[in-house]
Amino acid sequence: MSKIDLQLSAQKHSGGVSYQDSLRASMMEPSMYERIGKEEGFRKLSELFYERVFNDPSPWFLSIFSSSTKAEAIDNQYRFFVQTFGGPD
Repeated sequence: MSKIDLQLSAQKHSGGVSYQDSLRASMMEPSMYERIGKEEGFRKLSELFYERVFNDPSPWFLSIFSSSTKAEAIDNQYRFFVQTFGGPD
């Protein structure tokens, strides 16, 4: 399955998140950033995710991430999470 096929399949099977739900989530107290454990929590989440990605036996899945090293992928995901979920600027 190609990356595009995977994205199309996810869109087809996902109900998505409404704008209202997204807005409510961004106003949670404590924030998602705090609930997950701030920088340390998002770093661990990113490490756990990419540990599984880079150990996945399916070559097509790993090929999605072939332009990055594992360390780069972890760092990019970590930065995205912190920025998206209310971390410091």
